[in-house]
Amino acid sequence: MSERGPIGRRRPTRGEEPFPGPFQASLLALLGIFVTSLVAVLLQDATSPTTAAGLATVLGLGAAGLLGAAHVPPPHAERMGLRALRLAHLLPLALLVPVALLAAELDPLLSTWLPAPDAAEHAERMREVLPTGERLALVETVVVAVGLAPLVEEWLFRGVIQQGLVARLGGGAGVVLTALLFALGHGGAGMSAQSWAAVVAQIFVLGLAFGFARQATGSLFAAILLHAGVNGLGVLSLAFDEASASVDAAAAHLPLAALAASALSVALGAWWLRRVPPAPLRPEPPAEDDDSWLP
Repeated sequence: MSERGPIGRRRPTRGEEPFPGPFQASLLALLGIFVTSLVAVLLQDATSPTTAAGLATVLGLGAAGLLGAAHVPPPHAERMGLRALRLAHLLPLALLVPVALLAAELDPLLSTWLPAPDAAEHAERMREVLPTGERLALVETVVVAVGLAPLVEEWLFRGVIQQGLVARLGGGAGVVLTALLFALGHGGAGMSAQSWAAVVAQIFVLGLAFGFARQATGSLFAAILLHAGVNGLGVLSLAFDEASASVDAAAAHLPLAALAASALSVALGAWWLRRVPPAPLRPEPPAEDDDSWLP
């Protein structure tokens, strides 16, 4: 339980449990996904698919993130990773970006065992939502996919949800469960079971990487930057596919040398990131001048 001071800030009380737990985290994720889907449907005829997706993400996941953050007990900055990144974090984070290539490799692997009947339709829907063929469309795609989506999604999942699950379940289980909730939120309606499984598997791997970056650095901004880098690599891939008019590009395996280089880069980045200490936190101001409630 907690109390509120005269200016509305939450007071920590003795024995207060971290928030959210697994049940609350699932509800927050479901709330964010539901509102995002609803807003996207309402906006689909009023604006472009890209703008509709961006606004829906901000309103849906952003609202769920704000709701969850209001219940996170102090110290807020420490719990939600609101600390700066060191310059020494940037290069190992860049080395982690090829995790996107490793995750994408799951698509051709799964298609061998679970061929998706709607693979071409799913690829076409991706091009409609994230177009790259024209300059203005490419700018819109970059703003949504590289700017808005990483910021809002990481705020909810790695800022609010992961900190509570890690506090309750431990680092490994908290990161894994957060990545699972994150991945389940990316399966769209109207997809075949095979396409849905491929999307969830890829996003789950990426979610593990984002969660690791958040834990290793203690900073939410590490997850945001890595997410932006991964999405930027995805936008480049879509632009390349558009230029080459290749519909089946997603079903092709990467060369073995590229896979080995990607795996080596990710392994080196993960090792390096763990060796760089987190940036110090600025002390949070007290909830109010009167500290008589402190034990």
